[in-house]
Amino acid sequence: MGVRILDLDGSVRSQEAFVARHRPAVLPAQEWGPRIRMACSFGRFRKFEEALAQLADAHANGERTITFCGSGDFHHVSLALLGAVKTPVSLVVLDNHPDWMRGVPFMHCGTWLYHAARLPQVERIYHIGGDVDFDNYYQSMAPWHLLRTEKIIVIPGVRRFERRSWRAVRNEPLRLPGQTALTFERIEQLLDLYRADLASRPVYISLDKDVMTVQEGVVNWDSGHLALDEVFLVLSAVLRCAGEKLAAMDVLGDWSPVVLRGWLRHFMHWTEHPALAVDPADAAERNARVNLAIVDQIDRLAA
Repeated sequence: MGVRILDLDGSVRSQEAFVARHRPAVLPAQEWGPRIRMACSFGRFRKFEEALAQLADAHANGERTITFCGSGDFHHVSLALLGAVKTPVSLVVLDNHPDWMRGVPFMHCGTWLYHAARLPQVERIYHIGGDVDFDNYYQSMAPWHLLRTEKIIVIPGVRRFERRSWRAVRNEPLRLPGQTALTFERIEQLLDLYRADLASRPVYISLDKDVMTVQEGVVNWDSGHLALDEVFLVLSAVLRCAGEKLAAMDVLGDWSPVVLRGWLRHFMHWTEHPALAVDPADAAERNARVNLAIVDQIDRLAA
């Protein structure tokens, strides 16, 4: 797999050990970072997509790639990366948050998955490992038709969602009550219903490292419940079901200082980001270690 950095915030490019080992292609896009971080208008997002397509063409080498995009504040750039995929795929998302809010009149890192579900090349979405904002007041903005028809399959991290409309949607968690760690047998059991579907097309994987515990990585959002080894079990089981066919992958969740332009983005930062005390050097070192492990694991798993 090729490795590249979509450099929106400097977070991955500053990880010396990661850059030294993989010498990734760098798509320079830091001028876009403050203008699209967390949210932007649909018009601005379309302009970003056009700029990204030009950057990608300039650095294309024909390889399948893992693209490291920096902070989870930029998870909506996954929609732009998916737009470059021309063949049918299953989209597999590991994220602590749903990212599927509908009815929002602009692009947001919490809405991109709703738009991804409407892309013609995305046949089905598997959302795995989540916990936060699924069954609270945000559930009124969930795409219930897509959930009930299983265009979006949900496998939570550590608990079943049971409030209101969730009672009618299959969502068995990765860990059973009382389990302290995910087993390969458990994820195999959960994916068994979808084995034929996963085998029918390549997968595109989008991994937000906030799905993992705070001990595993430093992020700009709430941290989840999975250990890195559990994430690797999920990736291994998914790719085994898909016949090791990986179309591409993106990785987000590297912490960076929040640099923004515009009152709307500043308001979202003040109201949506949790208050976190972060040592930037520690964040870079820990996240580089996880990023190195992710590339090594995907190189072993993907055909």
